[in-house]
Amino acid sequence: MKTALLKEKLKLYGIDIVPVALRLREFSLKKAAVENKWNDSIEKLKSIVPDEDIVNQEFSEKTETSVARLKRRALHWFQCSLMLKALEKSPRGKLTVVDIGDSAGTHMRYLKTLAKDKFDIDTISVNLDARAIEKIRARGLEAIHSRAEELDLGEKNIDLFTSFQMVEHLHNPAIFFRRLAKKSKGNCILVTVPYLNKSRVGLHNIRNGFLKPIRAEEEHIFELSPEDWSLLMLHSGWKPVYSEIYYQYPKRSLLKPFWKLFWRITDYEGYWGVILEKDTKISDYYQDWEE
Repeated sequence: MKTALLKEKLKLYGIDIVPVALRLREFSLKKAAVENKWNDSIEKLKSIVPDEDIVNQEFSEKTETSVARLKRRALHWFQCSLMLKALEKSPRGKLTVVDIGDSAGTHMRYLKTLAKDKFDIDTISVNLDARAIEKIRARGLEAIHSRAEELDLGEKNIDLFTSFQMVEHLHNPAIFFRRLAKKSKGNCILVTVPYLNKSRVGLHNIRNGFLKPIRAEEEHIFELSPEDWSLLMLHSGWKPVYSEIYYQYPKRSLLKPFWKLFWRITDYEGYWGVILEKDTKISDYYQDWEE
């Protein structure tokens, strides 16, 4: 999203950054994958959900760059590794996982295969976009058409909630986390968001002067640092128990300062993932929740 806006803005001045930026991204992402020892894992994800399947399900345009595929797969593996970590202490058997903000069922398909030796996983996907719900159901997966803040699963026991690049799109993420803590029978949630070392309001379309009708998935509202997200989550009934940052560049490179600046300007340095356990003690001190 941020990259697309930057490209639009530079085109107004007759500047095309695409060729050089793509080569730099490809080099950076490949080096990061090697450093993290992720190449085999990324190939495994491709065997579970092929590139063509993702493009046909998730994009209106059927063409994309190889760099975009590499970027997406690396992020997907980061998220999958965190899902497996979140389930490490779960007993073998049948589990229910709810993916809030799921756009096409891809992560749930990954998880069903990656964890099949230990778990029989039922999945439920949630999205406010009816088009996403159709895509998910077309893949034979269960899906609920609902806003994240209004999700009501009744008495259903949930072993893990997941939310990948969703909470930064919410106008009130604190309400989302609080209601999930108080109204659901689930005690663990995995969240990933873009990594920023300093918090800010997103609203990149307004910031860049591109005023047009947009959907929730096209705009970030709050882009917070890990420290500020952690504080908000604790305030809202969830205690961080594990977190990790995936950087989209090699951390041991002598060019690390350059890569940091490059990714900050053109996209995000990386992504922050956090596993949370339900703990409403601190949250309950606040007396005026909208519940």
